[in-house]
Amino acid sequence: MTQSTPLYRRPAFVFGPPLVMAIAGVTLLIQAAFGAGSLGVVKQKLEALAELETPAFTIRESDWIRAKLNDPNSVFVVVNKHRQINPKSFEPNDLVKVENSKTLDNSRKLVLSQEAASALQEMAKGLSAAGQGKLFLNSAYRSYDYQAELFIGKARQYGKAEALLKSARAGFSEHQTGLAADVSVPEQGCAILACFGNTPAGNWIAENSWKYGFIVRYLETTTSITGYAYEPWHLRYVGKEVARLYHSNGIQTLEEFWGLPPAPGYLAVTTESTSN
Repeated sequence: MTQSTPLYRRPAFVFGPPLVMAIAGVTLLIQAAFGAGSLGVVKQKLEALAELETPAFTIRESDWIRAKLNDPNSVFVVVNKHRQINPKSFEPNDLVKVENSKTLDNSRKLVLSQEAASALQEMAKGLSAAGQGKLFLNSAYRSYDYQAELFIGKARQYGKAEALLKSARAGFSEHQTGLAADVSVPEQGCAILACFGNTPAGNWIAENSWKYGFIVRYLETTTSITGYAYEPWHLRYVGKEVARLYHSNGIQTLEEFWGLPPAPGYLAVTTESTSN
């Protein structure tokens, strides 16, 4: 198993930005997560922040936002081997088919949550404009039942230990949230392989996906934290503001971003349906 190297966190991330910048950032996050209809609540929260004596605030210190880490309807949700989707039968209510275009091939007619789908389409345009080819959507939303079948198939193909590095058990997959996409650029090869990270398109995605609200979720150096092997093709939509902070502060995992413990393996207590 690949071992993790210490993750670097800049002081600005650890101690928080100035209050004015934080308020602006939190406003964007709240609006993205809850919509314009919650502006009255937003105003109340910002007024409360303005009364704080401390000059620093970070989004991960907000109990209000952190509560959304468990909400599969939120772009802030964190799913890992310690954090099961609840309810396990969850299906996003805003799934849409990602549109085929001259820059994005969704010939498999896959679906994502609406916000993630729009962002992926914009990223495909950016990739194409940079001369890196046409993006292909290999995998997107997966239901609980589909993920269960997929994991069983991986276990039969690779053995259970290897399958645990390559695939999630049902109920523990980011794909079930509709916020995760597996992508490739077929003309450059290495589709759904680690070598995709060394292709021009893979490098472009690693350097630019944050601009569209995505992160590369499973890096080569983070297996001991995430429990998954390197997947340069696996993108997770987190929203533009979180992605910007994630990128600018040199963060490598969502666990690190939100101050959550590493989750390299499943907890001892699991349901029968997830122990396949």
